[in-house]
Amino acid sequence: DEPIKESGVGATPDDMKDPDVRAKTKAKIFLSFTSNMISSGVRETILYLVKEKKVDVLVTTAGGIEEDIMKCITPHYLGDFSKWKGPEL
Repeated sequence: DEPIKESGVGATPDDMKDPDVRAKTKAKIFLSFTSNMISSGVRETILYLVKEKKVDVLVTTAGGIEEDIMKCITPHYLGDFSKWKGPEL
């Protein structure tokens, strides 16, 4: 096993953006988050990272059963976190 070479001597950070170069490395990118991150507004960001294959391994928790029950009982809406600024929240 040889480490990835530093810039100018082999694989540069730009080289690592190429899926073929990344596939040849033994390093894996893990994305780990708790289930509340999905309902807190970063769902689309995580979706983008996974769809674009920016991460190799996804690790998450199962979440709270009470949230799943609440979503089954009544309609829920995705909030707009950019609508209010810090002090207004």
